[in-house]
Amino acid sequence: MIRKILLSILLIVLVVTGIVIFNTLRFSKEITRKPASDLPNLPDSAISHMQQAIRIKTIGLGNGEPVDTAQYLAFWQFVEKNYPLLHQSLTHQTFNGLSRLYKWEGKHPEQKPYVLMAHYDVVPVEASTENLWTVPAYGGVLKNDTIYGRGAADDKVSLISILEAVEKLLSQQFQPERTIYLSFGNDEETIGKGAQAIAKYMEDNKIHPEVILDEGGEITTENFTELKRPVALIAVAEKGYMSFNLTVELHGGHSSTPAPETAIDILAKGLVHLREKQMPYQFQPVIKELLNRVGPGMPFSERMAIANPWLFEKSLVSGLEKDHSSNALIHTTIVPTIVQTGIKDNVIPSLATAVVNTRILPGTTVEEVEAFMNKQINDPRVKITKNSPPDRVGPAASYESVAYKKVEDATYKVMKDVIPVPFLSVGATDSKYLQHLADGTIKFTPSVDAKGFHGIDERIGVSDLKRLIFFYQIIIQDAGK
Repeated sequence: MIRKILLSILLIVLVVTGIVIFNTLRFSKEITRKPASDLPNLPDSAISHMQQAIRIKTIGLGNGEPVDTAQYLAFWQFVEKNYPLLHQSLTHQTFNGLSRLYKWEGKHPEQKPYVLMAHYDVVPVEASTENLWTVPAYGGVLKNDTIYGRGAADDKVSLISILEAVEKLLSQQFQPERTIYLSFGNDEETIGKGAQAIAKYMEDNKIHPEVILDEGGEITTENFTELKRPVALIAVAEKGYMSFNLTVELHGGHSSTPAPETAIDILAKGLVHLREKQMPYQFQPVIKELLNRVGPGMPFSERMAIANPWLFEKSLVSGLEKDHSSNALIHTTIVPTIVQTGIKDNVIPSLATAVVNTRILPGTTVEEVEAFMNKQINDPRVKITKNSPPDRVGPAASYESVAYKKVEDATYKVMKDVIPVPFLSVGATDSKYLQHLADGTIKFTPSVDAKGFHGIDERIGVSDLKRLIFFYQIIIQDAGK
């Protein structure tokens, strides 16, 4: 009897091993290579324009604080001065006073248009970190073929690249086959009302784009190093965005006679508990597709795990969770970003508050996130309330859509040996407000491992600026094909 059981176990092991090896070997194949074009020469003015754009402090403060509108208006004066052909040939409208929508009439206006998006507002630089920058934060300094400054990567490089591409094509008397819209938001980093107003205009006027292209993924050479090839993370979807207020009210008093617990103690413990555990992982279809496309080029052990997720899913999850960037692809993330309390060193405050920002996986509801937070904190004295309306995030773009294929083809042309893969953008974009109107919305710019997003020494390489300009030219020129 025991012998039969052991033989059965051995047979099962052999069958499973055979299936695993068969799937792995079948999964082993050369990943597509396509020839890239040489990047055109970059005019000196493009670098200068990028530097000037950074020096205009279009800072979005959030929390309802007013912005310096003079800086925003100065930005549009700079655009009008330096891109004269664009303003002679394209019409434009202003929304909410500071966002703009340009229209480039195509030869066949009956065809569905393309929308190229970017935003020109930037997050502020923390005063305590300014001395940590190696160059002035808003200086637009060019150093070692790299342009430094707030907004260099997020997202003035996209806007300037679009403008440069359009200006160059206009100088060649080019007219697109179909109409091209340029949508430039002024408050993407806060609430996106500019993009919402543009979306309403398009909806009211029954404008249904075939392609919307915004920021999102990028090209990476630092991840997937085993492939020894750059990987283009072409985002077809994005995570939802929601912030919550955490509030604790408890009688304070003189710091010389503290109670066993204060409002600060309770809030701090709640935040610690909140960060002790993540929401359950989910393998989104887009992440499965990403792994399937890079898997054939991975070493045998990784290839085996990707080819047999029914057996190795936990190993795949463990690998993704080791890095905070890949961890965000399979988890709804929850993190405190603002903590406020206290007015004086000898006064125990009666009120302690925190803002917790969440980036929510598609398919997960805000209510589920709030329930998880309440369960983790497990203290009714910590009141949780929503401080922003839920996002309107549309469905993922199909990998077979015109939008994805056009971006994929253009990416092959601007980056040698690149491997384009579908991706989930973990950051929020203005395109979510227009997404429901389009056949396909892609969130991607072909910069390579850009640095300093919302942090210190934000920068973009001159080579990236060159690549982006060429990329947008290709998108516009191929729009009618």
